[in-house]
Amino acid sequence: MTNVTLRQRLRPVSRLIPHPIRQRLLRMWRDILSLPARMKKGARPFPWATMHDVGGGEFYQVGRTIRDQLIAEAGLKPDDHVLDIGCGTGRVAFALTDYLSAQGGYTGFDVSAPGLAWMIRHMPPAAAPFRIVRADIFNTEYRQNTASPASAYQFPVRDADVDVAFATSVFTHLLPADAEHYLKEIGRSLKPGGRALITAFLMSAPRQAKMDKAFVPFFPFGPNAFVGSPKVPEAMIAFDEDTFLRWIDAAGLKLDRPVVRGRWCGDPGARFQDQMILIRPGLA
Repeated sequence: MTNVTLRQRLRPVSRLIPHPIRQRLLRMWRDILSLPARMKKGARPFPWATMHDVGGGEFYQVGRTIRDQLIAEAGLKPDDHVLDIGCGTGRVAFALTDYLSAQGGYTGFDVSAPGLAWMIRHMPPAAAPFRIVRADIFNTEYRQNTASPASAYQFPVRDADVDVAFATSVFTHLLPADAEHYLKEIGRSLKPGGRALITAFLMSAPRQAKMDKAFVPFFPFGPNAFVGSPKVPEAMIAFDEDTFLRWIDAAGLKLDRPVVRGRWCGDPGARFQDQMILIRPGLA
């Protein structure tokens, strides 16, 4: 039985379990599976999924992989100022501590107070200054008790202050108005010639026709979005591709190269989500 077929058979059962409970059970299961790795002699600490879930994969290896993508695809250099949009528990930040120089810098922000506390407590020494900020914004997935919408949040950096920004698995949890605003904030934050690596789920008519093979069965949500759970839309959200590309252009950004298509909808591919490299036009 293929993984796709197994997912198709389990979907009717999983939908009977409320989303928050389903997510909690999944995170508990990941933590149980992680126990052998945690108990190995000399093992480095890594965060519990029940505290703040940043997805699957080995924590430090995933961080190094994303760092290497930033170097190879977004042109990251040791002296650059990096903006980590949704830094979580710091898996990429940890990988940057021995890469960024004293002339470089790092700013990361996230909505999860427990995740940031873990990140600060375990942060390795670094030559570059690292600044970590809690973003007090509303998100139903993380149950933030605040009335401040993400669409009003200003990234904690000055205008044209960032060489490289990145947001992995962030736009997959943003409502349309929030996603459009975050793109504008990326455009504001980047220096001319600066680049951003972002991931998202981009929906098109051909992909809609293949939803039976998709990792998540998305459903329409307003005129330009699709969600996996209407009750908790930020849990998993996709955007109409043409609309998303218009938002990029309106933010003063351009695609630096064609979109790298992910395998989330059943297509072949090395990456799960769709990936884009954005550039703010102008001379660095």
